[in-house]
Amino acid sequence: MPLNDAPPPAPITDIFGIRSRTVILALAHLGFVYVVVTIGAGLEMRGVWPWTGVTIAFLILSALAVAVVRAPGEKYPLPTGIAVVAVMLVATALSWWSIPTETLDIVQCQPPLIAAAAILVLLALRGRPVVAWAGTLLMSLSAGIWSDSRDRGFLSGIFFTTWIYPTMILATLFVVMLRPMATRIRVLREEAVQRAVDDAAAQAESEENDRQVAHLDRTARPILRLVADDHEFTDTEVTRARLVEADLRDGLRAQGWHSPRVRDAVWRARERGLAVTLLDDRVEGDTGVVHPDLEDALIGILDEATAGQVTARVVPPGRATLATILVEGGGVTRRYDYAGDGKLTVAEQVG
Repeated sequence: MPLNDAPPPAPITDIFGIRSRTVILALAHLGFVYVVVTIGAGLEMRGVWPWTGVTIAFLILSALAVAVVRAPGEKYPLPTGIAVVAVMLVATALSWWSIPTETLDIVQCQPPLIAAAAILVLLALRGRPVVAWAGTLLMSLSAGIWSDSRDRGFLSGIFFTTWIYPTMILATLFVVMLRPMATRIRVLREEAVQRAVDDAAAQAESEENDRQVAHLDRTARPILRLVADDHEFTDTEVTRARLVEADLRDGLRAQGWHSPRVRDAVWRARERGLAVTLLDDRVEGDTGVVHPDLEDALIGILDEATAGQVTARVVPPGRATLATILVEGGGVTRRYDYAGDGKLTVAEQVG
């Protein structure tokens, strides 16, 4: 797991709930009705080609509906929307032309038209009403050409698709009137989320300040009272005062390392005479503690070292290395480099 891995906030999309369970179930019900009506109305169709064409058209239209519903983001991509309309026109034409003239019934032609209308409405709701209207007009033209080829007249095919237009008008009005409101709702939700993040950060900063004040009360205040009382310090008290001073300095210049676990390990190491320097060179405002894996690594090094010097540094952002730990002692210098992806590199130099 990367040491600096942090999941980004989830985008706020699907204002109209197009990817909701309700819409998916409605499309599944539509597909079921499509199959039942097609089979029931096509019992008199004979031959492999008619049923093959009708089946392929159904599968294509089903795939298009899924593609429109499941595509990420709020506004459907324009090139993809144009491609969906083009494939939809091919699928409806394939279904209509697959029906034999001798067994042609208007009911047989309705399922692909209804499925295409559902796809066009979904496209309009996803911010592509112009593409949806273009698809509607072209589908009427396709129906007119098909009807004319079956000696039913061009206008008869046009009228066959006229019921779609009121539906498209309602969908367009819905988009034009409510999409700005939906956009405003999305903006308000994003602002609310940002306010919550800011409030949480402020709360965390306040709690950290309270912890720092409490830590000062436990460690520095007793020593300051002794100084104010002209107390004569013993060697042990002088050592403790220096440890407290170093600990307070760590809290100012190495906040990333200043967790209770690391603080205790550094205290123990300094009590044994080990020189420990902690640095945090990240940008101002980035005061979070380092990854627990880095804490474990530093604590392990401090507990093993008996003499010498240990320098732990959190490097500035934008570099391949997340942190470095330099251990010097016994004529050997050992450098630990921790990358953001968790990879550890160790270099050792003698002398």
